[in-house]
Amino acid sequence: MTVDSSDSVKAQSSVHYRVINATGELVAFCDRARESGYVVVDTEFVRTRTFYAQLGLFQASSGGDAILIDPLNGVDLTPLWQLMRDDIEVILHAGGEDLEIFQRYNALPQRLFDTQIAHAFLTDGSQIGYAGLIEQRLGITLDKSQSRTDWLQRPLSKAQLDYAAADVVYLEQIAATMQAEVAALPFADIVLQECTEQVQKRARELNPRLAWREIGGVSLLDGSGRAILRELAAWRLQLARDNDVALPFVFRDHVLVEIARQRPQNRHQLGLLADVHPRSLRLYGNAALDCIEVGLAVPVAEQPEEIPRYDQLPAYKRFFKAAKALMSEVAEAQGIPASLLGSRKQINDVFVYQNYTSEASKALIWTPDLLSGWRARLLAEPLLQLLNDTR
Repeated sequence: MTVDSSDSVKAQSSVHYRVINATGELVAFCDRARESGYVVVDTEFVRTRTFYAQLGLFQASSGGDAILIDPLNGVDLTPLWQLMRDDIEVILHAGGEDLEIFQRYNALPQRLFDTQIAHAFLTDGSQIGYAGLIEQRLGITLDKSQSRTDWLQRPLSKAQLDYAAADVVYLEQIAATMQAEVAALPFADIVLQECTEQVQKRARELNPRLAWREIGGVSLLDGSGRAILRELAAWRLQLARDNDVALPFVFRDHVLVEIARQRPQNRHQLGLLADVHPRSLRLYGNAALDCIEVGLAVPVAEQPEEIPRYDQLPAYKRFFKAAKALMSEVAEAQGIPASLLGSRKQINDVFVYQNYTSEASKALIWTPDLLSGWRARLLAEPLLQLLNDTR
């Protein structure tokens, strides 16, 4: 069932909600949500030039009571963050970036139900956006014309507020049904564990000394180049966190690799490298040169481990093919969509972790997804055996 555009506008404009402008009102809402045992949440944010998402609006609903909270108008959000931390079920859709915001306020939920994850396990593993889910479940076509709103500008229009409120109002209407459908699955525990593991992942913070491993192009560098890149990536990440500036506005990834490869000796040479922005040169040139100096001084024995273009290696190709076959067999046996058991990237992570990660790095890095959590119970032992068999 679908509706035309006029019906979608009417549906959103008829959404009932309150805009909370006083801390007392928020406290009362949180108390009622605790009694209900759940809260449906969503956020609107802006993330363009900053490292962290800037919270522009918080939406919540519980027991049919939908509220919008403006974090820019002076309302104390402490009761909300406390509610999120309590033993209450938090329901959201595709909550990765929302969880990152909650993490900044020490408000990651203890119990999470993500309807995007639930939908994937209930179907063939396919991902679906919120608008698609609501159209599929309720036959309502949402107006997404406000999706590119600058949520930090004030005042917000009624259309913007209606759009934001719809994200929790309709989600609450379908949440209980989806929870019941998940509970009926023979692998319901896995779905809930996947939601929990998403929370745990957002609680992690990358160690700056390992940031170099996240940058493409490492295979182009020798030992000294990797040492320089390690210094550059660690410095950039810490600077971005401390000053809340997006990483590309310091230096882009490929620029860091080029600096580590070319090793300019002064600001003039640094400025001649492709894509070094004059502003970055002015603000960060001296720091980048310091990183080069420190990296060059690293003894050979202490240089970062090599990570080659492993995707062209015969051993990798054998392992990847065997791993895909294994995961298909396990997924079929468990009744789980194969795409949710593991992706190409997750398989690659295992290969690199086992073959191209030093013990020093392993002490700081997170165990790959396929070797931890519910996936490890199904895959860890046979995957490690495959690694040995396909060398």
